[in-house]
Amino acid sequence: MMNGVGAARPLVFVSLLMAVAACSDGGGGGGAEAAGSAAALELDAAYPDPFSFLASVRELPDGVLLAADPLSQVVLRVDMDAGAADTLGRVGGGPGEYRQPDQVFPLPGDSTLLVDLGKGRFVIIGPDGSFQDGMSMAIPREDGAPSFLLPRAVDERGRLYFMAFGALGQGPPDSTAVARYDRTTARTDTVARLWRPEARVQRSGGNVRVSGIMMEGRDDWAVGPDGRVAVLRANGYAVEWRLPDGTVVAGPSHDFEPLPISQADKEAYLEESSGGGLMVMTTSSSSGESSTRMSRGGSFGGGGRPSIDDSEWAETFPPFRPDRSRVSPAGEVWVQRWLPADEQQRMDVFDSEGALRGSVEVPAASRLIGFGAGSGAGEVAYLVRTDDLGLQWLERYRVVRRPR
Repeated sequence: MMNGVGAARPLVFVSLLMAVAACSDGGGGGGAEAAGSAAALELDAAYPDPFSFLASVRELPDGVLLAADPLSQVVLRVDMDAGAADTLGRVGGGPGEYRQPDQVFPLPGDSTLLVDLGKGRFVIIGPDGSFQDGMSMAIPREDGAPSFLLPRAVDERGRLYFMAFGALGQGPPDSTAVARYDRTTARTDTVARLWRPEARVQRSGGNVRVSGIMMEGRDDWAVGPDGRVAVLRANGYAVEWRLPDGTVVAGPSHDFEPLPISQADKEAYLEESSGGGLMVMTTSSSSGESSTRMSRGGSFGGGGRPSIDDSEWAETFPPFRPDRSRVSPAGEVWVQRWLPADEQQRMDVFDSEGALRGSVEVPAASRLIGFGAGSGAGEVAYLVRTDDLGLQWLERYRVVRRPR
């Protein structure tokens, strides 16, 4: 459930609702019609027990996975071939314990970075499964105030990539920054700027609520192990690669059909967002002190799931879904299209030059959460499928490439 505000008088409330599961079945359709099929996904293994929520998995060299379920408050070591898992650590406030383990990322030396939203800390999991204290998720800004770091990717050098808000993300109101934090030097730098719709601000007494238009398009991004950053431009539907040496490789724009958003599409979006939305709450006291807390799941600010009429909605689908893009082992970026709820779900595949190579059909109600080698099975993709009860099922698919 959603954490409380705490003792400080709340002056600022920010709610970020992130879509967490796709819902689609049936026919094909909708936009960036080009290049045909790039690959097919063939089911290779399915874990027999459901999760409450799963945002990522970390594949170890032997093919075993680490997975964190923030709603069930558990970290698991999962053997997909055996269909078995064992628990690492436990819930609590001491060493080897966590409050709300949210995501896992690979670190050098076969270690793993665990994001513990409940404690607001990063924990290091060693190759043997042991827990080592890492660092706070609050990093200092230039003015000395804390800024909350929620990573979306970690490269092979162990650098953390995240969306920068506040002073770190300064710029026009319709943009934000992708930042990179180096744990060795404790330095942060900006690697890309993204377009996003300008936020709408609502004030009520001493509270400020920042929100936007539901299902509105915005830029997206993904990071490869080598530190290459793929920026997905919503205006023009194009891929722009930012290389580690500063080189920018811009691909061409692609046409897509702006399909209308129906009432059923809005209901599907609200349903999926209610399952594992990320809530961000910033509180400030009269003395100027502020703090940020994050939690996943629970109700929308304690008021239950909103109705369609509670929000303003976009009229047509943008080209892709935000926060769903992934860089594959082959150096491509896979981009999940945003299509009506009754259409076949798919991802477009762009190469290292930003050229569209084709698409990949994705099973209904599924989303891609990572890639791997699958204990010698070749290139594999890990997907999470959400059933009608909201339970999530982890599945491994072999990636079968189509000849060019």
